[in-house]
Amino acid sequence: MQPAGNSWLREKFEISPINEHHESFIGGRRQTIEDADGKIKDIFTKNYWPGESALSHIEFSLKYDNLNLDLLEQVFRKIPTTEIEAYISAKPTSKFRKKIGFFYEFMLPRTLNVKVGGNFESLLAPKKYFTGTPLKSTKWRIKSNLLGSSGFCPIVRRTKSIDRKLKKDWPSKIQQIAEDAEPALLARAVNYIYLKETKASFDIENEKISQSKEERFVKALSQVGKEDMDSVLDEKRLTEIQNMIVDPRYANKAFRDSQNYVGETLPNYSERIHYVCPPPILVKTLMAGLRTFIKRSEELPPPLRAAVISFGFVYTHPFDDGNGRLHRLLLHESLAYDGYVDKRLVLPFSAVMLKDMASYDRVLESYASAVMQRVKYDLDNKGKLTIKNEKEASGIWRYPDFTHHVEYVIDMIEATVLNDLPNEIGLLQRWDIAREAASNVVDMPNGKLNLLMRLLYQNRGKLSVTKRKSEFPELTNKEIKAIEIEFKQAFNLK
Repeated sequence: MQPAGNSWLREKFEISPINEHHESFIGGRRQTIEDADGKIKDIFTKNYWPGESALSHIEFSLKYDNLNLDLLEQVFRKIPTTEIEAYISAKPTSKFRKKIGFFYEFMLPRTLNVKVGGNFESLLAPKKYFTGTPLKSTKWRIKSNLLGSSGFCPIVRRTKSIDRKLKKDWPSKIQQIAEDAEPALLARAVNYIYLKETKASFDIENEKISQSKEERFVKALSQVGKEDMDSVLDEKRLTEIQNMIVDPRYANKAFRDSQNYVGETLPNYSERIHYVCPPPILVKTLMAGLRTFIKRSEELPPPLRAAVISFGFVYTHPFDDGNGRLHRLLLHESLAYDGYVDKRLVLPFSAVMLKDMASYDRVLESYASAVMQRVKYDLDNKGKLTIKNEKEASGIWRYPDFTHHVEYVIDMIEATVLNDLPNEIGLLQRWDIAREAASNVVDMPNGKLNLLMRLLYQNRGKLSVTKRKSEFPELTNKEIKAIEIEFKQAFNLK
């Protein structure tokens, strides 16, 4: 079988590894094969063969492959401008040749001397991709419905799985949970979730949380949804939040101006690099592109917007510290702003991530591994990293495919709404019942009662002999037994 489209282009121009979700081949009978990871191999009959022209393979890829702007930009750099002009001029009304011209000028700082005609054509097929607000290009007779700018343009493929999951009305379920809870209980639940979300967000980073850090992050969480979306990604605002949630010694004054990476030190003192962050010269470009995405995606489902904003931010890694916590904060912020989540609530996403770190790591790795295949770098003995192929590799950061990330966020919302959120509110309800029942057995001081409740909760409704003697010598065995029974009934423990 012969490769075609993107696969042919990658081999022809010896382009470094590209994260492909779809590959085309010529030969044999027409069939589509999907592997366990969701990657698709399309096999076409011989009459589909585009020929030996690079531009004909680009046209084939626009028809049949997934759009890969990273690959497309690298190929365009290797084809003479005059060859592209001639190819488009040969069929100036062809929608695919008009798309080639548009993409060329969109990604490269070059201008093609070509005149085209025909009807205006949508750049992306809405049945295949989630698309942004259309912008007309008179020159190319194209309605550009991309999700971003040339500085940062994410792709989200419209899969059957995502379409099916987006039909579920989670906002109504969230609203119902909030309305079913008594106002006082809901207020306590929110405060409890703020605290739990804060601790879980730090636990994900394996970072010990101090009382002051905890208070600062809770304060940041309490403000989600109150900021205008146009300023959510403002450099000054994000810097202020970063300063709130990190050790003051590692607070940044602005977006970073040095190269960073995510890695770990091994026992032999060498560094294992998990992810190379974009070079500092790209940071402001990527963040500006994310702001463009916010404007272009206003009509799209909130979970999709939240996924792109939060993961786009963390992969840009604009600060020296605190990027992961800010990434999860932006997830809350985006959903709250779009009205997807009741503003009285914060969903315990970090706790969900922490319970299933394998899934969270998988979605991060799906992108990080593609970056690590593309980027060539040197690392000196002081841990300073230098990217060697900055220009060639820039597309891996500028043109990410966030399809898996969107699906992950939708799944996390489902798990949170069906399990974690009602469980958190239910826990407080059961706690109140158990506390009141214990008070009816023995009217003890609040401090004593709270300690007793915590010890019973930690030991599944049983107070150890040691704790009886050291903390509650004044209680009789009969009283303790009665309290244990009430506690187990409240929490449905055997």
